[in-house]
Amino acid sequence: MKNVQNRTKARWLQSLLLISLSLFSFVSPTYAQGGFTVKGVVVDKTGFPLPGANVMEKGTSNGAITV
Repeated sequence: MKNVQNRTKARWLQSLLLISLSLFSFVSPTYAQGGFTVKGVVVDKTGFPLPGANVMEKGTSNGAITV
């Protein structure tokens, strides 16, 4: 009987954790939006575009990957 209670409690905690993480994932992206857009093209020395280049905001840890 004690083993069944432990499994029930563990499943309840797992469910609570999953719900908490799900709610956090919905809230987090809206917090990170700054409200401005930066546009441009990252090119190599010959002028060809470089998709997948990392672009960082100077002095911060904010960044993005080019498409």
